[in-house]
Amino acid sequence: MTAPDTRRFPITLRALTVTAIEDLNPRMRRITLGGAQIGAFDAGGVAQPALQSLGPDDHVKLFFADPETGLLSLPRQGDGRLHWPEDPPAISREYTPRGFDPDSGRLVLDFVLHGHGVAGSWAAQARLGDVIHIGGPKASMLLPDARHYLLLGDETAIPAIANWLEMLPAEARVDAHILSAEPAARIALRAPRAARIAWHTHDPQDTEALVRLAGTPGRDSFVWAAGERGAITALRAHLTALDHPRDLTDLSNYWTLGEAAKD
Repeated sequence: MTAPDTRRFPITLRALTVTAIEDLNPRMRRITLGGAQIGAFDAGGVAQPALQSLGPDDHVKLFFADPETGLLSLPRQGDGRLHWPEDPPAISREYTPRGFDPDSGRLVLDFVLHGHGVAGSWAAQARLGDVIHIGGPKASMLLPDARHYLLLGDETAIPAIANWLEMLPAEARVDAHILSAEPAARIALRAPRAARIAWHTHDPQDTEALVRLAGTPGRDSFVWAAGERGAITALRAHLTALDHPRDLTDLSNYWTLGEAAKD
């Protein structure tokens, strides 16, 4: 077993276009982005590199217009980084690419349609030809080598969990537990032959759900989890108490209970 390798990239602001829209279920919409700036391009006389996304849980920032003023504030492109505006500040949200194909120039993103929030509202109203700006990914965590993989998360983690299941070797031993507010959020997932995938309907107020599902993972298990901040905090404390190897643990806060309306 080895700790994950991380590849880092220059951060580039890109203007991409909505090329396809698909409703996966009543709660999730898939939006495909494309355009010349997925590849290498020139910005103000400076060459920018092609987009790269190599890991299962990479993150891109999406930039949105202020829902009250309609003003879109964007960062300024620097040398491998972005300079953020202060007045007005940029409005951005992070999403995990559900798929990236550099050959066809397609970047796929899945959005939970929860009826509020700047990102979900944009996705619900998106039309073919709409333009959206993205930044990143700034890094990719490559697949780690482990004897067993334990994947945990709520609806916001479905794209990353789906990526994990598709990218792991066919013979990988993997258990995935996915929390959803209602059964309608469930989608079909491609996975290794021996994968065990379980969906659980749960109340987001229950921040101990991931702890119960994690149980006592073997010390040869790579534990990946993402979801609500309180749930991830509880899981982190649980794994720390078990002295689970830190180099076999990767936990991410995707959102915070009580602040979902900002999502």
